[in-house]
Amino acid sequence: HSAEELSLAQQMDVDFVTLSPVQPTQTHPDAQPLGWAEAARLIEGFNRPVYLLGGVGPGERQKAWEAGAQGVAGIRAFWPEA
Repeated sequence: HSAEELSLAQQMDVDFVTLSPVQPTQTHPDAQPLGWAEAARLIEGFNRPVYLLGGVGPGERQKAWEAGAQGVAGIRAFWPEA
């Protein structure tokens, strides 16, 4: 995900976006994580709800809010047996 993709999402008038991966994740082990600072930079000034994915779960909600995100989403973090 990139600033260009967020700009495109805004042009498309989407209701929300997901931004990922924030941290390393088992689901996509080869994906380069954005990191919290880059996620916050991308979110800054974006006027749609952003949900963070990738290596995040309920324990990172506060950090996500502090980065400007609406919240976190995922599969394994919420349903470990998945």
